[in-house]
Amino acid sequence: MDRRTRRTRLLLQEALLRLLADKPLNRITVTELTELADVNRVTFYAHYHDVYDMFDQLRLDLIEMYTDMTYRHTQEMCNGDYRPFIREVYMSLDGREQLLSLLSTPSGGNLYADIIDAISKVCTETVAPQITLGIGGASGRAIGIDGAAAADDASSTDETTTDQMTVDPTMVDPTMAKTISDYQFGYIAGGVVNMLKDWFRRGRRESIELMVGMTSNLISHSGREVYRENLKLLERMPGTAGTH
Repeated sequence: MDRRTRRTRLLLQEALLRLLADKPLNRITVTELTELADVNRVTFYAHYHDVYDMFDQLRLDLIEMYTDMTYRHTQEMCNGDYRPFIREVYMSLDGREQLLSLLSTPSGGNLYADIIDAISKVCTETVAPQITLGIGGASGRAIGIDGAAAADDASSTDETTTDQMTVDPTMVDPTMAKTISDYQFGYIAGGVVNMLKDWFRRGRRESIELMVGMTSNLISHSGREVYRENLKLLERMPGTAGTH
């Protein structure tokens, strides 16, 4: 996409966000949208079929942004550190009031859920399997995406703790393990986005670092150890053991 096209799309998106702050999507016309963006109708139709198509493209762009963001931080999250990811989430929307406000409008309700689903899906596909693979080792170390071992939060010198956290992946039904992963990472993603929405609703009075710290602390209680404990629940439930 060239610079001129990118600028035109940005102007139209900003105009759409401003209009969505006052009215629902089904009441916004191409005419008022192009007038607000100072873009002619021919140019609009060169990029979008209609207002709904434009909103859908905005939705897809945001989903792609959060998907890419999550992928960039899978290594840290595999090692139990959510802080870099959380910081980028806050930084990406700081100062973009119109985009943030969209999450609070009726039109943004599904978008809010889509963002949570996008983050959760990446974590389920990338972080959860790495945590599971790292559980069976005697040292209790998690294996990162690049294959390097990373120190676990549970001390490797504490044999009792390590044994308690050990889960044999072959004893867990893959479908049930994915279900647990979907629930847990959906919970985490929802927590991050809810904190972000609350921060905006309160006028962003708190610093980003304070919000990153609070969000990280809250999510740390739903991290690797909890995921492992949830997997261990499956070992004790009839009909959920994996096949050898």
